[in-house]
Amino acid sequence: MQTVMATRAPVVRMTTQASRPRNPSHVVRAASDDNGSTAVKERKPSPLERGGTLSGAAAAGKDASDKFKAMAAGEQAAGPVMMITEDGKFRDYRWADGRWDLSKSVFKQADGETDWDAVIDAEMARRKLLEDTPIPCTNEEPVNFDTSEIPWWAWVRRFHLPEAEKLNGRAAMLGYVLAIFVDKLSGAGLIDQQESFLGKLALHICVFGVLIVRNVADIDSIKNLIDEATFYDKQWSATWENTTRPDESD
Repeated sequence: MQTVMATRAPVVRMTTQASRPRNPSHVVRAASDDNGSTAVKERKPSPLERGGTLSGAAAAGKDASDKFKAMAAGEQAAGPVMMITEDGKFRDYRWADGRWDLSKSVFKQADGETDWDAVIDAEMARRKLLEDTPIPCTNEEPVNFDTSEIPWWAWVRRFHLPEAEKLNGRAAMLGYVLAIFVDKLSGAGLIDQQESFLGKLALHICVFGVLIVRNVADIDSIKNLIDEATFYDKQWSATWENTTRPDESD
């Protein structure tokens, strides 16, 4: 019995395909009309190629306010003039005759009293603007507003009370840590520490430490103060380097 093994060669099908462009956005399509002429149609540029999809007021977004739509369209924002310098002069609709017009509604509370916090905010913004863009002082438009017109209690409520609350919290936390340290060191409790030397010393360290060093920037300020206090002594000593000083008794 004879076994015959037939080997079938693999069939290779050769197909010819037109080279396809890598970037489909630049596909050029050809269309033939009845006369046989070929018209070439190019694909429209993509939004990325055009530099964006929207322009004008539509570029501000779907839920944008009228103000931002006007800004996107290149229009000037409508409303009163606020915090600008024009022709070397300060302009603000709340500013009249060189002072803040306290009769404006923006400076009034619900009960009709003056909102001194709003006055402080406006004055701070005005001074910051003039610091960034200085303008000359003229006798034609003198500044008649003085911060001393703001009551002292408004300054205390605005700046000192928040600072005092922060310092009290720091002193309480630091004092608690120092009290535990003194308790472990001497065995005296919180009440006994008030009569002991270590307790009074820790109390003074806590209070003065919190008052002197309120934040990290104060440490740099203290270093700069020390450098300024010793600068002239260092400079004087540097002048006598490699030089024999005269005898002061002569």
